[in-house]
Amino acid sequence: MVKIEKLPFPALEVTGTNYTAWVTNMELHLDSEEILGTIKDGNISTSHEKAKAVIFLRRHLDENLTHDYARTKDPLDLWKALKERFDNQKKITLPHALDEWKNLRFQDFEKVETYNSAILRIAAQLDYCGKPVSEAEMLEKTYQTFHKNHYVLQEQYRNCGYTRFSELAVALIIAERNNELLIKNHNARPTGTKAFPEVNATDIKNPEKGNYSYRGRGRGRGHNRGFGRGRGYRFNRNHERSNNPRGRGSNTWNRSDRVKGKETQENPTHKNEKVCYRCGSKGHWSHVCRTPRHLCQLYQESIKGKAKEVNLNEHLVGTTLTTSNTSDFMGDFDKATHQNN
Repeated sequence: MVKIEKLPFPALEVTGTNYTAWVTNMELHLDSEEILGTIKDGNISTSHEKAKAVIFLRRHLDENLTHDYARTKDPLDLWKALKERFDNQKKITLPHALDEWKNLRFQDFEKVETYNSAILRIAAQLDYCGKPVSEAEMLEKTYQTFHKNHYVLQEQYRNCGYTRFSELAVALIIAERNNELLIKNHNARPTGTKAFPEVNATDIKNPEKGNYSYRGRGRGRGHNRGFGRGRGYRFNRNHERSNNPRGRGSNTWNRSDRVKGKETQENPTHKNEKVCYRCGSKGHWSHVCRTPRHLCQLYQESIKGKAKEVNLNEHLVGTTLTTSNTSDFMGDFDKATHQNN
């Protein structure tokens, strides 16, 4: 496949909208190739220089324009034909540029850079059309089109005494960047609060490696490395077979769980010995009992023989209690409530 050569500047469009920029670029490149004299009247260029200039001109034309001037071999004739066809851009561009300059306002742009590009583009078009814009006119256009809420700000910039528009543009861009940074820092966290302190990385356990180090004495290598069968020893190999940690062939072994299971087998009633004397439930002590007070009073009355036996084996954590024979002491509960009233 033939490698397509990249053009040093855009080709002339068929509509001629970029004719002004194209002419400037073409003259500079022809001069750099020392063949600029081929497009001048009365030139005495050689045939080799003319052929080189024609090839260079055609390479930077739109495909449709290339077909229109395919039989033109003299670069001077091609240059005059293109000028006659597209040199009317001044008359076309001038009304549009004047209208843009009239409606140009600084407050209509969100970014200063966007406004800077727009005003310089319009000024270049007016200068090409023979209506140059001075630095003072660009400065005054910017001052007069500030937002009405920024009238104090525009007066401050006016009093700075800028003589070139580029100086004002740089000052506005710097102020805009500082304002954005100020808003960013303000919105980072509420006013009056401090940033969270950094967490010490040594206090965080790596979840990927697991926690295999436990304190305790026992046989093993090193200090606090978890090797050997010491007190509190625990081994977990990559959490394998985690769905069945107690099953056959499991790689999880916990000495404390094993000892606990052994005690349970030797004394099956050991767990059932924890009975709360306040409510009569099993499984917790009185100092951690969460049974409501009125239900505890009913239980205390029932064990004195004033009510039927109350079954309080099940209770809810919080403010409610679920019993198996609640209906047996609801009558006493209503009686106690009536006495209190």
